[in-house]
This record gives sequence, structure tokens and C-alpha cells, in this order.
Amino acid sequence: VEGYKGFQCKFSPLVVSRSFTLVPSTSPFHHILLGPLYSMGLFHATKKRMIVSWSVTIGVAIIVAAVKRLPYPWRNIIDAGVVFGLSWGSISILGGYLISLITGIAPIDVDPALPEKKE
Repeated sequence: VEGYKGFQCKFSPLVVSRSFTLVPSTSPFHHILLGPLYSMGLFHATKKRMIVSWSVTIGVAIIVAAVKRLPYPWRNIIDAGVVFGLSWGSISILGGYLISLITGIAPIDVDPALPEKKE
């Protein structure tokens, strides 16, 4: 369920949308160098997006540490679910990117959560 709800409907379109905001000639070098982190909204994003992205990242790390301590068969059952969810998410990111690459249009109705420009 989380592969569809969390990845395909929310996270994947965000990653693809933010990746299309990177332009080699105009984007800062560190945005391009740290492209995956930029696309995930871990920096140069709205305050809310950074809080959500960092919270999920830290939360996943804590859950991974807890699951590593579970006995057999519970750890294996959870690991199987995680593999399925991450595979689904990876495929949805790849599919969304390929569709956007072919059509030349970033995902529609997806806010890339970029910070407001200072005037």
C-alpha cells in the first residue's frame, strides 16, 4: 500500500518534478552535484518540504535500526514488504521520469516545493 500511496502518488512525482528544475547551465553547481538529495527535497526547498523529507529520512533510519533487532521470521516478513514497496517506488520514479522525458513535460499539478525567491 505504501508503495502506491507514498511513492507513486506523492514522492515520485515530486522527485521527477524537482529533477526537471535542474538545468546544467543555470542551476548552482552544488544542486547538480547533490542532485538526488536536491530532488528528494532535502535542501533548497520550502520549509515544510524539508521538514517532511528529513523527518521521513530519519524515521526510516530509526525503523531500519529497530527492524534489524527483530527475530526470525518477523524481520524477513518486514524485509519482503520493504523490498516490494521500494521496488514499486523505484519503478514509479523511473516510469514518471521516462514519460516526462519523452513528452518534455514535467508532472502536471505537482509543486516542486522550491523556496520563494527573495527580491
